Amino acid sequence: MNTVTVSATHPLIVRTQDVAGLSQGLGEMRILIDGAKSQNEWWLGHSEEFPGFMTPLHFHHNMDEYVYVLDGVLTVFTGGRWHDLSSGTFAFLPKRIPHAQGNTSSSPVRFLGAGTPAGFERLFPELDQLAKRVPANTPEFGKEVAKLLSQLETTVVGPPPRRQ
Repeated sequence: MNTVTVSATHPLIVRTQDVAGLSQGLGEMRILIDGAKSQNEWWLGHSEEFPGFMTPLHFHHNMDEYVYVLDGVLTVFTGGRWHDLSSGTFAFLPKRIPHAQGNTSSSPVRFLGAGTPAGFERLFPELDQLAKRVPANTPEFGKEVAKLLSQLETTVVGPPPRRQ
C-alpha cells in the first residue's frame, strides 16, 4: 500500500482493485484515502451496497458527507424526504442534518463516499469485524452499529423513515 500523503507536491494514484474490501454486512467499502493520507482533512471510499442495505437515520456532529453515484440507484433521506440518486448524481449531506441512505432497488449500487474532516472512515474496519460476528439486518447488528457510530461523533436518531 502506498503511504504517500496527498499534498500539493505529491501526486497520488489509488486503484480501487488495489485496496482491500471491508464488509458492511450487505455491502463492501474500500477506503481509497484515509486521514493518514490526507493529513486528517478528508477521506474517500468506494462503496458497493447490496439490495436491502440501509443506514439508520443519523447525523454527524462535525463531518460533512459527500456521495457520487457511479452505478445503480442510491436512496437518500435528507431534507425531510426520500431522493433516488441515479448514476452521475452528486449529493452533499451537511453536518448536523439527519439523513439515511441505502439501496431499495433490486440491484447493487456503487458510489464514492467522502467526508470532511477525516475520521469517520475508521468505522469501516470495525463494521467489517462486526459483520463477521453478527448477521446484518438483525437488532443486535443495529445496536452494535449505533455504539460504533457514537464513538465517531455520529448520533443515531432512529430507524430510517418509512417511504411514502
